[in-house]
Amino acid sequence: MKRSIFIIAVWVLIALLLAPITLNIQSHFVYSDSPFLTTQYQSVKAENILKEYFNYTKESELFVIINGSYNESLEKINASLHYLYDAKLITPYEYISQVNSSYMSFVNPIIKEYEKNLSYAIELYHNLTVKREELLSNLSWFYYQLNVTFKEGHNVTPSRYVTMYEKYLEETHDPILAGVKTFDDPFILLFSINNYTNESLIKETLETFSNYSYLIYKLTGKYFPLCALQNTSVYVLHEVESKIPPPPIRLCNFHRGNTWIFIVQVPDNESLTNVEKFMQNTPAIVTGHLAIYAQSAYYTQQDLKIIDLVTIILLGSLLVILLRALFPIVFLIFSAVLGIEIAYSLLYLATFAGYKIYYISGLVIPPIVFGITIDYSILFMYRYFEEVKKNSNNALRMAFRTAGKGAIFSGLSITIGFSSFLLSPSPLLKNIGEALIIASLSALIPAILFNYTALKIVSLRLLSFPRKEVPNPIDVRQKYLREVSEFSIKHKFYVIGIMVILALVSFSVFFTHTTTVDFTEIVPSSSETIIGENILSNYFNYSIDYIIIKGNPNLTYDKIYNVSKEIIDCGGLAYGPASFGKFITKNLTYLENIYSSHNYSLIEAYIPYPVFSEGAISFTQKLINQGYMVGGSNANRIDIVNNTVSTYYGFTLPLTIILITAYIALVLRSIVVPIRLSLTLLVSSLVGVAIMFEVFKEVYWLSPLIVFALLFSLGIDYDMFIILRIKEEKGKDEDERIIKGVTYTGLAVTAAGLILAGAFFSLISADMRFLEEIGFSVGFSVIFDTFIVRPIFVPAIMSILKKYNWWPFAS
Repeated sequence: MKRSIFIIAVWVLIALLLAPITLNIQSHFVYSDSPFLTTQYQSVKAENILKEYFNYTKESELFVIINGSYNESLEKINASLHYLYDAKLITPYEYISQVNSSYMSFVNPIIKEYEKNLSYAIELYHNLTVKREELLSNLSWFYYQLNVTFKEGHNVTPSRYVTMYEKYLEETHDPILAGVKTFDDPFILLFSINNYTNESLIKETLETFSNYSYLIYKLTGKYFPLCALQNTSVYVLHEVESKIPPPPIRLCNFHRGNTWIFIVQVPDNESLTNVEKFMQNTPAIVTGHLAIYAQSAYYTQQDLKIIDLVTIILLGSLLVILLRALFPIVFLIFSAVLGIEIAYSLLYLATFAGYKIYYISGLVIPPIVFGITIDYSILFMYRYFEEVKKNSNNALRMAFRTAGKGAIFSGLSITIGFSSFLLSPSPLLKNIGEALIIASLSALIPAILFNYTALKIVSLRLLSFPRKEVPNPIDVRQKYLREVSEFSIKHKFYVIGIMVILALVSFSVFFTHTTTVDFTEIVPSSSETIIGENILSNYFNYSIDYIIIKGNPNLTYDKIYNVSKEIIDCGGLAYGPASFGKFITKNLTYLENIYSSHNYSLIEAYIPYPVFSEGAISFTQKLINQGYMVGGSNANRIDIVNNTVSTYYGFTLPLTIILITAYIALVLRSIVVPIRLSLTLLVSSLVGVAIMFEVFKEVYWLSPLIVFALLFSLGIDYDMFIILRIKEEKGKDEDERIIKGVTYTGLAVTAAGLILAGAFFSLISADMRFLEEIGFSVGFSVIFDTFIVRPIFVPAIMSILKKYNWWPFAS
């Protein structure tokens, strides 16, 4: 007895020592995809090319939306920048200046070419203005020129000019043209035979003259607007802008009314804790790629506290209803809490070896461990109470030998099911798998070892308090379970038909519905980032994709042009060998020198959707589907999602089924049982996912995957409890063995199912949609599995198979 009390004290001490780690574990969660991006992803390959050949530095932008005057806003943001590492503040004016500077660098050679083409006309214009002043100062000379011209040299005092005029007249047969050539004076063109003698008209014409474009046109045959001649730089810039529009980035993209938008650039690996501190200490709305992850981290930490509290209250209430005895309830809750502490502590130790705790893994650990620990503990306790009622000698040891064996067997099968994640080529699935394995093993330790010790030192009188006797594992509910299983066996073919129809309908729903990666799934709708994105969509509504095209630009130009046009046509901006902002050209320009290097071409695509939004992901996915190599945050997200989903359904899930089937076949010496088990688990999973789609419509991309992953492992428990009990019933009719197996384990299975479902239903209390989806779907699936599949579908299938259940060996 003293030894047992000492062991209990050790358990309590362990729980106290592990509590600080558990309470602070959220600070070690990883929320971004970055740790799971490897060179197997096309987006990472694209970014490596960008770094090597285009001097690309991966940075993230925080958009700060603030009200007030410009100077006040700038001062407030600067006051909070110290929370961020190596942050760079870009004001609206600086951003616009950078855009304009980049634009001017691009068009400067074109402007110079324009000015070069205008140089002759400008020189001519200058000469004409000088000529006009000369004529006004010596009108008699101009009168002489007109007399020679229009009198065709007759009745004019002979001179060398008359001689020259007669020569040019003979050549041109045009008196006016001959006069212009003789005197090198285009102003002669302004007069005719009808008015050349009107001296006052001549003087007035010269004094008021401004139509130099006309004279230059008459001299060159080319028309040049007067503004091009008088203010060349303004005219040329206007002409260039009309053909090559500057990027449509204006102050209105950053400022309207009392609202300003500033951009803060930070390294892509900036601490989310620092980002959250910056957000909390800046009197503004902050959004952007890292801000979304930071908010997800913040709300996850808040939700985890609520989830844990709701879990304890909900499961505590269920345990009170099921057991109605103080000490068993305390033991169950303590063992569950201890299991969670052990799981989190092992994960924390793993971080020293480089393991990253993905926040999804961290969030599902409490309901998994809480549910599994209590499930095993209830199985163990119910078997102990059953042996007590039988007046068995050493009831505790008998319970340990039977139920304990079942729990260990089930726990190992869950662990083996999760081990398929470790063999996955997906880095994210490997990460989740390590956490799930730790969770499943952590649940076994307190469920068996602690409860064995606790039950050993507590007398039956105290164990039953405040009742007069320990909870009875046999009550009216067993009668119900017997009747249900008898009905199922009697109408087994109808039951199987219903099951098949249900499975097909559920598969149809699963197959035809889509998932989403929209950031609104991982942060609450009331969060700062959601509000910020909605505001930002009316201002600077862009996220950046980096498109890499391999090959000589001369050979790939059609490709470059087409994708650039596609980006511009959808309202975006494209910077590359064929385009600059909204401008696009079908001919190679010197842009090739800027956006091409080492046989690669780069197109920076400013797509008109916020990062991670449905529009951004859809457009980026479209580019990837067209065969382009795309880098950037949207592409990273798509690669993680596509790789994880395809790997899970194409590799991990089939491997899970194979490993579980092989393990159970080896232990039970039956091939049929594990195959049947996998099929019924598939039905439960499909129904759960179908219900999730019907309730939530479009769901987060990870939600169906997690439902399948958890049910295909956790769902083994209840089936194994029944199968192991059926095997204990020797020498009876096969249907009777099945009925007794369901009846005698039914209370433990239903209690365990309610507990596990309750643990996951607690996730609905979270303020994030994807947690609600997971909690509801897994909880519903467990209830469906507990009250429909195990007592109805399983007996019907086993009754049809009868002795073949145990093929190739007899039970």
